Order: sequence, then structure tokens, then C-alpha cells
Amino acid sequence: SAERIPIDGPVFLAANHPNSLTDAMVVGWIAPRRVRFTAKATLFTNPLGAWFLRQVGVVPLRRAADEAARLQTTAPLAESGSDGTVPDASRNASAFSAVADALAAQSCMVVFPEGKTHDEPYMAPLRTGLARMALMARDERGVRGIRIVPVGLLFEQKSEPRTRVLVQVGELIDVDRIPAGGSAVATLTELIDQRLRAVTLNFEDHADAERIQLLGSTLAALIEPSTSVDEGAPPLARTLSLVRRIERAHRAIRARNEAALTARVELFEARLRTFHDRLTTEAINVNDVRIDLAALLGVRFVVREVVVAVLMFPIIAWGRLTHFVPIRITRVLALRNVRALDEPPQRTFILGLVLILATYGVLGTLVGVVAGPWWALGFLATLIPSASADLRYSDRLQRVVARARAYRRLRAQPALHAVLRDDADWLQAEAGALERLAATAL
Repeated sequence: SAERIPIDGPVFLAANHPNSLTDAMVVGWIAPRRVRFTAKATLFTNPLGAWFLRQVGVVPLRRAADEAARLQTTAPLAESGSDGTVPDASRNASAFSAVADALAAQSCMVVFPEGKTHDEPYMAPLRTGLARMALMARDERGVRGIRIVPVGLLFEQKSEPRTRVLVQVGELIDVDRIPAGGSAVATLTELIDQRLRAVTLNFEDHADAERIQLLGSTLAALIEPSTSVDEGAPPLARTLSLVRRIERAHRAIRARNEAALTARVELFEARLRTFHDRLTTEAINVNDVRIDLAALLGVRFVVREVVVAVLMFPIIAWGRLTHFVPIRITRVLALRNVRALDEPPQRTFILGLVLILATYGVLGTLVGVVAGPWWALGFLATLIPSASADLRYSDRLQRVVARARAYRRLRAQPALHAVLRDDADWLQAEAGALERLAATAL
């Protein structure tokens, strides 16, 4: 869906903000052009960090919440308006002007209109800053052709550094089509909110999010189970599609307010949770419920994975040996005093980058001193490929072990295999029946 992002002209990429610094990296990675960012001004308090942020084109925005907190600290007893110690509505005039200059130069700006990163399972109310910046550039600077592109970010497990992320690009907004006038900011902000919600998941609370996502991920695996250890979990796009279908069906069934139908839904959800809990107890992945238990297939599986392990071992071992210490230190530090789910991946990226580069420098220097510069260059050239191979094979090994364990357990307990298959078939059929019933209520 990145094809929806215009490759030229003045553009805002408006993304939801579930995962702090990671969000900016993801949006910058998928964009088909160079982007610039806005960021909260508090990130510029460190001189070295401020210098780096300005070098990469980040524009500081002074958020009302941060400004109010700062003023409360510096003058907690000051009366509103008595000495200029209340948040100033014009505090971002220079930042807005810098953004307008960037748009006039046909730049692409990344903005997070929620104004903050958070752990809630729904979008926070949008701030008006994006709409005001876009309309200011249009009406006061005469910048035409500004488009706002909604970008939805969905992380599978945002607290994990190497989690999967799904990026969806929604229908763009042509700012020139927004009528000028006193309600323009509110109109544009509401439109941005609608378009951004269309490409994000928003639940009532954490319990609702956990319940529906469990339904979606389980049904996605049952409908199209992974048949190879290379595939891993079902694609996030497939899971997201099912989650949205479940949401629509749930709303439609709830609107009918029929006791019998509600009881049927509750029975379905209870059986699915029991099914999930049993898989957890038996340490069986949902993708392996319908695994073929033929002896010949088991032999082929073992032979293939042994061959892969033997061929990959030298590369994997080298990657593990040269990266174990910095990665281990990074993870220990990243998980200390965690207060929000977005902190571990952000800390892992920053600390890992510093420690791994420092390790490369130290080891490369030692090899250069002992064996000469050409050996040092050759040594450094092996580090990134071997680390990447180690990470990829670690993912594969987890699936290999899980599938081998499921094969052994289900082959030893045919009754368990039969029960799990029957439950899976019933859940899949009942989910389809409930969706068809919901469709009649729409």
C-alpha cells in the first residue's frame, strides 16, 4: 500500500503512534522518498541529541502538555497570565513556519497527530496541530497541492524488538479541497481522524483488544495454517482482516440483542479460549493442530533440518560468538525499570547500535593490530551477514522445535490429536456461521 504515497509534491504522512521511536523508523523505511520529521521539543534538551536531530531535519514542536509541565515546575504558584508562565498559543509559530518552508520546498513531513505515544488499544484524540500546519501553509504561504496521507501501524508484539509490523496506507486527503473559514481546522482534523481510524485497530479496552485479537490470530491459523517452518505465523494482513470481520460481526450481533444468539457467541468464545488454553498446556502451536503424522514425513523433516543445521552451523556459530556479549548486555539494560511497552525496543535499538558498533571497533582494531588491515577488513565484512544468519536461523529453530514437539506428542496421543482437530473444525465452521448470521443484521 506504500504506492499510495505521492513520490513528489508537499506531503504529510500522518501516522498513529503506538511505539515511540520505532514508529518513525518504520514510516521512514516504507516511504518511497526522503522524509522529514516533527518531534516533541523535550527531545532537544540534550545538546548532542539536539544537534543530531537538527542535522537529520527534525522540527521541534512544543506540546501543550510538556509546556504546562515545564511552567508548573518553573513557576508553580504563578497566576494564569500574570507573568507569561502559562502555555503560549503562539509557542509553535517558528516550528509551523519551518514546516511551511519545508512544504513550499516540496518536502514530505512525518507527523504523529495523536501528539504522544501510548499503550492504549485505541487512538488518542487527535490534536489540531497537523490541520493548523497544513492550512497555514496553504492559506498564509500559498502552498498548493498539499496532501495528507494516513498511515496505520500495527505491531504484533510492540514490546519485542524484532516483532512483525503491518503498515497500511489509507486514502489521501487533498488539503486544497477543504473550505477556508473558521471551521476549517476542525473539519480537516475530523477527516484525518476518520481516514486514520480506517487503517488502524481501535478497541474499547485492553480486555476487548486481547479477546478479539486472540480470535483473529487463532482463526487465521486454523483457516490457512502454516505448512512449512519457513512460513512462521499467519501474515499480519490476514489476521487483521479477520479481526475486522470479527469486530463487524460482533457489533451486528450485539445490536440484535437476541438472547439465543448472544449465548451462541459466548459459547463460541468460551470453546475457543478453552482450545487455546489446551494448546498452551500441551505446548502445541495452533498451526500444528492439523499436522500430517505420517512416519515418512517425519523422517524427511528430521533429515532436512539436520542438513540445514550442519550447513548453517559455521556461520551461525560465528555470528553468535561475535555478538553474544553486546546483545546480551543490550537486552539486560533495555529491560531495566520498564514503564511502558514501547521502551524495550527503543532502548534495544539505541543501546544495541552503540554497543555493537563499539564491539566492531574494538574487535576490528585487535585483528588489525595482530594480523594487519586487510584481515581486519575481512573480519568486519563477516560480522553483519553472520549476525543476520544467526537471527534468521534462531527463528527457524524455534518453529522446528515446536513442530517436532507437536509431531511427537500428537503421534503418541492419537486421542488428543482427534480432539484438537474436532475442536478446530467446529470453531472454523461456527465462526463462518456466526459471520453469516451477523451479515443478515447489517
